Amino acid sequence: MSAKENKNNLKTTAKKQLKKSSVTTKAKTGIKINGTLLKVITFLTAIFLIISSYAWFSTSLNVQIKFFDLVVSSDSGLFISIDGVNFSESIEVSVDSVIRDLVRLYPNHTNQWSVGGMWPVSSNGIRNSNSDRFDIFIGEIKRPKGRIQEGEIRYLNTNRYVEDRASLSNVYVAFDIFLKNVSGSPYSDNLYFNDDTYIDFDGEVSDETKESMSGIMNSLRMGLIKIGSVSLNADVNTIQNIRCNNNCEMTIFEPNKTSHSELSIENASDLGINLVDGVYTPTYAVINPGTRLEHMNGHAGIPLNTNNFALQRTISESDFNSPIFSIPNGITKLRVYVWIEGQDVDSLETHSVGAPIFIAIGLEKDLAGYEE
Repeated sequence: MSAKENKNNLKTTAKKQLKKSSVTTKAKTGIKINGTLLKVITFLTAIFLIISSYAWFSTSLNVQIKFFDLVVSSDSGLFISIDGVNFSESIEVSVDSVIRDLVRLYPNHTNQWSVGGMWPVSSNGIRNSNSDRFDIFIGEIKRPKGRIQEGEIRYLNTNRYVEDRASLSNVYVAFDIFLKNVSGSPYSDNLYFNDDTYIDFDGEVSDETKESMSGIMNSLRMGLIKIGSVSLNADVNTIQNIRCNNNCEMTIFEPNKTSHSELSIENASDLGINLVDGVYTPTYAVINPGTRLEHMNGHAGIPLNTNNFALQRTISESDFNSPIFSIPNGITKLRVYVWIEGQDVDSLETHSVGAPIFIAIGLEKDLAGYEE
């Protein structure tokens, strides 16, 4: 079966399973966050914006995550946990499981949820190899005094969000997971995204809604940090408190990296930005807080302010043949992020009607350690 056929079959299965409110699909190898498992619902009514702006400055793009599960196959010797204590073939990720239910087993976690809805932010990932959190920046637009002319530059003020405690009312989602690799490989195995990683609308969504929501769809990001690993015999306190030790790695997946809707192309053109569907347009994410920043930095002839913005390096489906991390025989701690990237040029929206979508993150590992 081809990758495309496999993905289509997965989407069909996802919709059937969602109606049953249960999860039965398991990954053939490795870990798989199934397409049925992350259901994201936008629920605000359409709001027309007189002047287009990047999504994270809009008031019409509230997105609420309901739940998703993570499923692993023990056949490859990989198990998963949300607390570093109980490992199994599957776990359910919800506001209860990642926030409320961890008080006893993982009391010092700093997981984030968005019960009030996801709102666009900006991130370029970790600051350095000793960072175990993404630098996430929240921004607000400041317009020049007087009447706003079409295409006129507006200013941006940004602040970094500090994940020093758990929160169920954040504007993005972040949580820890633990992978137990018991394949017995003498050296590290490779971890990959697989072809089951995708974002798609629910089958009941109309074509009109899909078109109006395409900018948000093309602006979603999923990120992973590999924090570190310990032996299988490590105690719970050691597992839960794994640190980087200057070895943290990260990756950002941009599902629709080269996709640009007609609406995004039209709105970008009004601001002097040339978008071509099928051609990658770089995103310059925020890397430092600042005031009176030109939020279209790096576009339309505006010089790149390297003190506050940097090129966001992402991978797409075409990169899935390359490993994202290596994981040894032992227990590895990772942190997962899901957010709407407000600096993505595809976030130039005029309205958002809201629609249910599926986000799937599929991971699998090989047995490369045996091939050393």
